Amino acid sequence: MGYPFLTRMSVNKERTSMLLGYDDNTCEWCSLDDTGRMDSRQSLSEHGTESDQHTHHIQFMGRNRVLVITQDKSGKWLHIYENEKQAILVQSLFVKFPFPVMQAAWQEGQLILLFSIRRSGAVRIGLYDPEKDEARWVTPDLDNPQFVFWSASTREVGVNVGGFGRVYSYSKDILPSSEIPYTEYAYPVMDKQGDLIAVSIPVEDGFQPGWIRQGEDRVHECSTDSQPFSEMIRMQLDLHQQLVLCEGITCGRWQYVQYTLDREKRYELYDYPGILTQAVLSRDRQGLIGKYESIVSPPVPGIYRFSEQTRTITRFPVERDERIGKHPDEEPDVIYGWVRYGHEMIPYMDIHPEGAEHVVIYLHGGPHNCLFDSFSPVISGLYQAGVRVIGLNYPGSSGFGTDYRMRIQNDWGGVDADVIQFMRKQMLSSYSHVSLYGVSYGAYLALLVAGKGPALWSTVVACAPFTDLEGLYAGGGAKLRSFLETEIGELLHDHSALRDRSPTAYISGLSEVNIQLIHGQADQLCPVEQTERLYLDIVKNKQMSGAVGRIELHIEDMAHEAYSERIWAQKAVDFLTYSRVST
Repeated sequence: MGYPFLTRMSVNKERTSMLLGYDDNTCEWCSLDDTGRMDSRQSLSEHGTESDQHTHHIQFMGRNRVLVITQDKSGKWLHIYENEKQAILVQSLFVKFPFPVMQAAWQEGQLILLFSIRRSGAVRIGLYDPEKDEARWVTPDLDNPQFVFWSASTREVGVNVGGFGRVYSYSKDILPSSEIPYTEYAYPVMDKQGDLIAVSIPVEDGFQPGWIRQGEDRVHECSTDSQPFSEMIRMQLDLHQQLVLCEGITCGRWQYVQYTLDREKRYELYDYPGILTQAVLSRDRQGLIGKYESIVSPPVPGIYRFSEQTRTITRFPVERDERIGKHPDEEPDVIYGWVRYGHEMIPYMDIHPEGAEHVVIYLHGGPHNCLFDSFSPVISGLYQAGVRVIGLNYPGSSGFGTDYRMRIQNDWGGVDADVIQFMRKQMLSSYSHVSLYGVSYGAYLALLVAGKGPALWSTVVACAPFTDLEGLYAGGGAKLRSFLETEIGELLHDHSALRDRSPTAYISGLSEVNIQLIHGQADQLCPVEQTERLYLDIVKNKQMSGAVGRIELHIEDMAHEAYSERIWAQKAVDFLTYSRVST
């Protein structure tokens, strides 16, 4: 079985405690000292870990109260614990509530759940009272909103719609048929504390942090001379210290910058191995507590102390998961490079063991994700096997500016696929054996590129791909169809173009390459049926044409989720390295 794998982490507002959630549905409640280091820890297990119960949500409900939400086929269970020194389960409540819970809070002595639903392409946010089994709306129907915050004490919900911020105010007096009042801001809102609203200000090369005082029009920029964030992830206001903590991505690297509200930059954490995410200030305001991971290190709680003046993240003592294999004691050297393609610069990560004779191009999912030096058991395994890995942030990736992110709009399988072939022919032309590894959208690209030019590639490993764009749209739910309409747009009406950009059109070419297909049986985003159909088509073509090469299909018991790579990592590494040795 091995040790559990950390999937969720939360720190309470007072910075006295931390919650850790694992993939075996267990949770730990840890106390923190003033510096943010762990004092003690205890397991929350009274709610049970039966095989049909899955933990969907954990969070603090104040300083000394914890909510754990589990779900089975019949509904949700709400479990409330109290007392961090010796946690006691004080209440378990069963509700047949079908919608995912975003957050929970106490409001006038009652537990209230914030949820959202999608109806005919629009999203609406509401509140649910589990004791009364009653729900009410706190926003109208919104077009692709980004939820930002919920303040139960002031009865406010912050969202961003079409690049503008909105703060909805609700009260008992608003009837279901009434229009819910809101204040709109010219910039996306990121946080609200008291009368201050943190905003993300679009600039030419990205986003600058700023703030607005409620009721005033003047926008205060936190910085005018610093490099802007390529992507702004989160901002946290601290009214007591008059500080704002900014979390974002700059040129593909995770970054934290803290400013005073009068523009003084306090510190910047940018260039360090691995990434620290979801970080908050420690109780003494002299450190950052967050979830730390690197290419060879699974996620663990970690802390960065400003006074140490290093780029080292101290990891809390959490056991590693034996299921993800052994890892090197030292971090591999990661080179961040750029290659010119026409008028564009294409960013990539290069992990190059000495003497490597085989290369794997690693394609992330998304398409608008970004490949960081975050935990990847596949990259770690390939590195240990002496394989060079090129982690490509193809056009469409986040973290390199809005223009680069929008580069593949209406052009899926176009310029991004061309860049992959270009790197193979130009940058990696001296290698005899170059393979492709992709996840989700990256798996789609890997299959498309290999099908079009099979002679260029030794092996393809495609994990949770989609293979037929027209079928993906026709069979998708409202959320997926809305996403595809935004992303693909005009191509959806061009059947010929959709076919040309679908791996199913290149069965003959794919039959000439060693291919491993991996998919989750419970994947609700990329249909497992498309992968199964592609596999059967390739097998049939091999039988008819006499094409040689390996073809494997693995259907796993999993959904489309973060960190799922660890489930199939050894299969993928074995397949890629076997092909290297045998060809």
